[in-house]
Amino acid sequence: MLPKVSIIIPIYNGETFISNAITALLKQTYQNTEIIIVDDSSVDASYESAKKFESPKVKVFKQKNAGAGVARNTGLVHATGEYIQFMDVDDFLSEDKIERQIKALKGQENKVAVCNYISFLDESEILGKPTPGDQSHFIYSSDSPVDFLINLWGGYGNPNFIQTNSWLTPRKIIDKAGEWRNYRCPDDDGEFFARVLLASEGVVYVPGVYNYYRRLVADGSLSNNTNKKHLQNTLLTIDLKHHYLHQHVENSALNMAMATQYLNFAVSTYPRNKLLSQIAYKRYKSLGVKVLPPKLGGELVEVAKNLFGWKAARILKFYLREQR
Repeated sequence: MLPKVSIIIPIYNGETFISNAITALLKQTYQNTEIIIVDDSSVDASYESAKKFESPKVKVFKQKNAGAGVARNTGLVHATGEYIQFMDVDDFLSEDKIERQIKALKGQENKVAVCNYISFLDESEILGKPTPGDQSHFIYSSDSPVDFLINLWGGYGNPNFIQTNSWLTPRKIIDKAGEWRNYRCPDDDGEFFARVLLASEGVVYVPGVYNYYRRLVADGSLSNNTNKKHLQNTLLTIDLKHHYLHQHVENSALNMAMATQYLNFAVSTYPRNKLLSQIAYKRYKSLGVKVLPPKLGGELVEVAKNLFGWKAARILKFYLREQR
């Protein structure tokens, strides 16, 4: 008997996307799946649209508004699969993504599968069968979750991220790692999968299948985020990541990775959130390593950064944006 995969989709005001999402997932070549949709008290017709697909294979639940992480936890409560595929409602997977990852994990059930991702704005871009840029420097097979995370966060070079849908995870590893944290944070998946990877024996990379995730049209960067609690939780997430890895290793690569995370946060939140920026910068300095600030913008902003420092460059960029 093939193992069952539970596909968990949190949804909030996703009426525009839910029908296409469910239809596409029902076409996965791996058929021993269940789709669990958890509506987070949408104010549009998301729940009603999802209910139209309800069947033994598609289960639909509704919860009091509490955020995507709690919705995923609700999905886990109802999930009966041996493997978990988390999915965002406006994204897509290669039709054989789950099948290929299940095959790759056979005999390696204590590891987590990952694939490349491709970002898009409009579904028409997917029809052209795009391929990702080179992601081999941060998406690869590894028997060392600690080293994988250090590399991902910038310990050996530029930091990167892996979007949620790229993973396929054995349920037993999630049970060991713990559920999603009950907070609203742009990087809640980074915190969750840090624990998942550290509870695993490694990562299995599956080439040739893709996670297609939708880019935000609006600028969703930390510099434009005015929700103070979200920003506080993002800084908390960096602290938690540091704590998790520090329990396993203490070396210069870890310090470089976390210094990169703290400095990037400090830069991104300045000058709009000076207090949080200052806190993050102090934590960066406490690590005793030097990393370069990220690229901040066009030629004028970069010249200002090189001549006067990143704070001056951030103020200039903030001023230029306000004048638009």
